[in-house]
Amino acid sequence: MLEFYHKFYPNKFEKKVSELIQEMSRILQLEGVPIQNTNTLNIHKVHQNQLSQEVFQKINDIYYTVRNDKLSNHFLLKKYLQETRKEPLLNKPFFGDFFAGAGGLSQGLCQAGFEPAFVNDHDVDSIETYYFNHTLPLERFFVGDIRKFMDEIGSYQNYLSDIKVVAGGPPCQGFSMANRQRLLDDPRNELYKDFLIILGNIKPDFFIMENVPGMRYKIKEIEKDIENYTGTDYKYTELRINAKDIGIPQNRDRFFLIGNRVGLNNSEIGVNIANNSFGNHKYKLSDAIDGLPPLKVNPHKNQSYYEDDECGYMIRKWENLKSPFISEINQNHSSDYLFNHKSRYNQLRDVEIFEKLPQGANSLHDSIKDLMPYTSRNDVFKDKYYRLENDKISKAITAHMQMDCNSYIHPTQARGLSPREAARIQTFPDDYVFRGFPNDWYQQIGNAVPVKLAEAIAKELIKHYE
Repeated sequence: MLEFYHKFYPNKFEKKVSELIQEMSRILQLEGVPIQNTNTLNIHKVHQNQLSQEVFQKINDIYYTVRNDKLSNHFLLKKYLQETRKEPLLNKPFFGDFFAGAGGLSQGLCQAGFEPAFVNDHDVDSIETYYFNHTLPLERFFVGDIRKFMDEIGSYQNYLSDIKVVAGGPPCQGFSMANRQRLLDDPRNELYKDFLIILGNIKPDFFIMENVPGMRYKIKEIEKDIENYTGTDYKYTELRINAKDIGIPQNRDRFFLIGNRVGLNNSEIGVNIANNSFGNHKYKLSDAIDGLPPLKVNPHKNQSYYEDDECGYMIRKWENLKSPFISEINQNHSSDYLFNHKSRYNQLRDVEIFEKLPQGANSLHDSIKDLMPYTSRNDVFKDKYYRLENDKISKAITAHMQMDCNSYIHPTQARGLSPREAARIQTFPDDYVFRGFPNDWYQQIGNAVPVKLAEAIAKELIKHYE
């Protein structure tokens, strides 16, 4: 990870390395491995020159310990080592992910049998999460505005030449029906054109473009743009898919435009995706969040890094519950670690509301009438608080969770959902580690495509290569 911080956090390098020291020290402690002191250089000389002597010595000792104690193959510790990075496997079809975020769409493609070859997003924290969870080398990432990438695309052609699928979710706020003042000419709507320009440059066999359902209102314009930027090679189909309809335990409605230039019947692809049930189950919320350690709210305001047994940890040892849902999202893999299962700070009034509100009830429920400060505007604030129901599916996991989780109250505990619980509802594997601050975790998870939904789509495309 040092190489990532050196390139993308040059002004915060020592701060990021200090955080890394705490993180890796905790893992070694959990593994019962003492940190060994050394006088040999175990990090790159260029990194040493950018660190204070104290920070350099600590991180150098940690990397020495990991390598000297033969922990380089530890499923978690190897993610921190630059030597574990490798070029994409040539025996799998490559894909490029633009507007990739933390990698929900990519993870689904990987689970279906595709291999990432190039990744772009403007948000460095999201790309840090992507980088940590995959083995792709640093040079195959572009962190920055998509238009800047297009200006420099010639420098990356050797990484783009064998890509078979171009995937991405251009920012969708301008299309969102949640925006009461939505304008169809919102400038963010135009970012899909940048996606199409890249598509025309790479000319893959397939493309997947994901967005909110409101995008369908511009479909005629989008069809013209596809022809303008890519020619007439691509045939495509529009799909509106709700995650709940393929068994994922949340009510999340999304729009996909799926195209190919290899002569496949897009309508048939669409039908097969719609009929591809996640594990042939209709999972409910309890299937996703059961078996995790109970939490209380973080008692310390503005201390999101605070951790203990009551409010949780970023990294801890924990043997996950064995269940059909957990086996599905983890692809039958298991580990004794748990990540990103932490609660956030809440005011005492919120905690009291969390305790009193029954499952399925919102801000208008009589049980919290004496606590609600917004009674004069109930029509606006009725959904400010909502307690999820164990035996039903969740409401859509969204990036609003970075602000608060008051409308995602745990069914049986007086707190909002943890990032790990949200990630499970989004069908991320339990070993997918989210990076940055806890609020960043919520944003990354909420912006992602549900992994199992992406996998269902990718399974239809991978058939072409089997």
